[in-house]
Amino acid sequence: MTRKALRERERAASAIQRTAAEGRTGPRPTVAEGSPALYTSRRAMRETATRAAHALPVQLAAPGGPESPSIRVDAPALGNAGEHTPTTRARRPQPSGGSGAPARSAAIRPSRRPARGRWASTVAKHVTAGGALLLIGSLVVVTSLPAQAVQTPSQLEPDVAQLEPGVQSLDPVAADVTTLFPRDEIVVNDARASALLTAEERAAMQRTADSERGGSYFGGSPAFPETWSQLETAYVQTPFPELAQLPISSGFGYRTGGFHGGTDIPLPPGQEIRPIANGVVSAVWQGNNPGGGGYAVFIDHNIDGQFVQSWYPHMLAGSIQVEVGQVVDISTVVGEVGSTGRSTGPHLHLELKNSDYVSFDPVLWLQTRQMRLETS
Repeated sequence: MTRKALRERERAASAIQRTAAEGRTGPRPTVAEGSPALYTSRRAMRETATRAAHALPVQLAAPGGPESPSIRVDAPALGNAGEHTPTTRARRPQPSGGSGAPARSAAIRPSRRPARGRWASTVAKHVTAGGALLLIGSLVVVTSLPAQAVQTPSQLEPDVAQLEPGVQSLDPVAADVTTLFPRDEIVVNDARASALLTAEERAAMQRTADSERGGSYFGGSPAFPETWSQLETAYVQTPFPELAQLPISSGFGYRTGGFHGGTDIPLPPGQEIRPIANGVVSAVWQGNNPGGGGYAVFIDHNIDGQFVQSWYPHMLAGSIQVEVGQVVDISTVVGEVGSTGRSTGPHLHLELKNSDYVSFDPVLWLQTRQMRLETS
């Protein structure tokens, strides 16, 4: 043990001895007569109070004694606008000590544990009180509803409901009146069906194209001008009209390696390609496109009187099904998706040229033509 600990023990022992000496030599406490009792513990205090409570006598009132206070209930908000008559709970009769004998007075000592019957009576009283509170609450909710919610049909206000008196009647209608619509007056508004060329129309235009000497595909002018003038249309579509969504791997504009003049649509090889509108074929390249397009087809279109040329390069080798000077419509299969020429994978490079022979964005143009080219 350290010196510091020894000093602490010595000081504590000295303090204890000093306190004991003061207690022995100090004055003794005196208790005056009639003063409250002194208790050495809380337990002694509780036991004394319990004995005093048990000693208190309980007097039972006689039947003819003063009446006990009554309980009055006045609830003007329970549905009758304050006209409810207060009720008084009758005083319970006290049991008598025999035939005509006065009530017996006795000291009743409450037991520490209530009897089983008293416990059941206490629980029943609590349950009854809770049920009464629920009943009063429901009455308050019901009586707080608007008056219109509980009115009978005969008491409805004019603003709430209007009942038309009298009996309604219907005028007779002639049973033999019949309206017939001639078959010729029925018009089917199908833009695609209207844009399709009939066999007779295509044969007539093809005869015109065969009689023309084809010009150059280059420069922004139609290679078959007379045939082109007969192909004016307003309907356009994507090269894959049967697909609801089209993926785009590279859009129109500048990218790594230079300017990209079209939109790349990657699809599996063999996917059929159709023209964006009716037109006449102005050029066909069987794998020798000078721009690196491999197998490609160019088509001239007359869109609302404006010259538009569409390009379809990188097609599958041997899949081209059209030739120069052929009249095509939106149902004609031009070729199939491939990866010929300068291509890193199967896709269609869709490119559009105007009369100045300048490329423009195919996606934006189709959107302006009310054709949404959705992408995934």
